[in-house]
Amino acid sequence: MSRLSADVLKAALPASAYYRRELPTMPHTRHAGWVDGGLCPFHDDQHRGNFRVNLDTGAFCCFSCGAKGGDILAFHQRRHGLDFPETIRDLAERFLFNGGREDE
Repeated sequence: MSRLSADVLKAALPASAYYRRELPTMPHTRHAGWVDGGLCPFHDDQHRGNFRVNLDTGAFCCFSCGAKGGDILAFHQRRHGLDFPETIRDLAERFLFNGGREDE
């Protein structure tokens, strides 16, 4: 696979599409900007509304545990325990080079 830059990956994979697949408890919304992300995946969350995602920028924030980041790369890296190169490779394989299907 040729090298894929973070900017190219983020342009090809909109935050809204990523979060809708990655967060099954996130309420479906057509709104942009900050929305309820469902239950926080970074702690044993029991209360909706603590975890927010920005469907424009990909930023995320949990007001309960303090997890936050600026884009889908930071979210994916933290959620799956990957380093940055692994994050780029994993996102490309999961979402771009398999026709949008996840084989997990």
